[in-house]
Amino acid sequence: MGDLAIRGGAQSVPAKLAKTSWPVVTEADKRAVMGVLERKVLWAMTAVDGLHCPEQDALEREFAAFLGARYALAVNGGTAGLHMAVAAAGVQAGDEVITSAYSFLATPAAILHAGAVPVFVDIDPRTWNIDAAKIEAKITPRTRAILAVDIHGLTADWDAIHAVARKHKLLVLEDACQAPGAKYKGRGAGNLGLAAGFSVNGTKNFAVGEGGFMVTNDEEVYYRANWIKQVGETLPASNRTMEFQHLLAWNYRVQEMPCALARTQLARLAEVNRTGQRNARIVDSYLQNTPGLRAPFVPQECESVYHKYRITIVPEELDTPLRGQELRDAFMAALSAEGVDVDLWGTAPLPAHPMIQSHYGQGRNVPWSLNGDPAQYVYRAEDYPETLRMFANSFCLTNDEFPIYAQSEELMHAYGKALQKVASGAGQMQASKAWQTAT
Repeated sequence: MGDLAIRGGAQSVPAKLAKTSWPVVTEADKRAVMGVLERKVLWAMTAVDGLHCPEQDALEREFAAFLGARYALAVNGGTAGLHMAVAAAGVQAGDEVITSAYSFLATPAAILHAGAVPVFVDIDPRTWNIDAAKIEAKITPRTRAILAVDIHGLTADWDAIHAVARKHKLLVLEDACQAPGAKYKGRGAGNLGLAAGFSVNGTKNFAVGEGGFMVTNDEEVYYRANWIKQVGETLPASNRTMEFQHLLAWNYRVQEMPCALARTQLARLAEVNRTGQRNARIVDSYLQNTPGLRAPFVPQECESVYHKYRITIVPEELDTPLRGQELRDAFMAALSAEGVDVDLWGTAPLPAHPMIQSHYGQGRNVPWSLNGDPAQYVYRAEDYPETLRMFANSFCLTNDEFPIYAQSEELMHAYGKALQKVASGAGQMQASKAWQTAT
């Protein structure tokens, strides 16, 4: 296919091919926000459900309906939604919560906010979700719950997770921050555990800027979560009078302008997801016949919304002596030169993160909330071989600024051809450090 652009060849992606930046803001979005300013109701003035906050109230109903769930609480961040899910489900200080070694830091942070201890499990090498077959080995007498992640918009192996949870009488919780609209056996993400958290950060397919949701089908969990959201002031489930409950809680409330924007963005979310799925199919078609590269694996029972489109490199099929991170970095540099947007999205398992090890005291000065042998909390790379292998041998096509679910078919075809060109010209690539410092 000719010389690679990084070696002086012609660039695969024409400069004239426009990319769509994210998020997309329409006239309908602007009118919705201006309507709030004209109404002059900017926030939830009381803790009573729906009173004086019409945008929030409508958004919560509409998002619950979109998911097929009973309750949704709009909050000021995805981390807040996850923390509310964990705490409202009954996780307490000192409990252990099993979660995936691969996710955004908000997942273990939500567990820590509840005073509990995140315990990490390696990933399935095909889906990059938590490996359900490895969960049982991490269960101790202190284990209270499993918080599984629908990573990259693909739902986890929920039947297998629930089977382990039933056997050991554990709560099941869902981090669906990247997966609004994803499905598992026909059931929408957000309905696959006792409670779930979602994010509407500006990088997501449902992009508002900042914000999130706590979702549940359980009435008591819904009311407990609302206490946490409303600084401890809300109506108890058993007494729908004007008497408030007071307890130590957080202020996770939202404002009306973001809720208005979220409603118009939500009205387009199904279309956004369809665009991402269409574009994924286009790139899939190129990778099917490209030695050395593999498209994301989506089990038959799942429907992904492709928050990220992660491509796996198979070095043995490429004409290059490079391996691991050197090959990955060289691949990304070559694709970037061809005009293709690529990204890493993470470089190490969550238990290796300084925040986690600082909280665990590096296994020495263990906080009061941690029980048992401190050594069990020390990060050991050998416990997470699949997560490390994924980081060393994969990258994400597109990035947060120009995500796959916002782009044209023409651009995706150009990206597919560029992937084929770089893979066939792998012998021209040289070791590159260009991506070593990315996060």
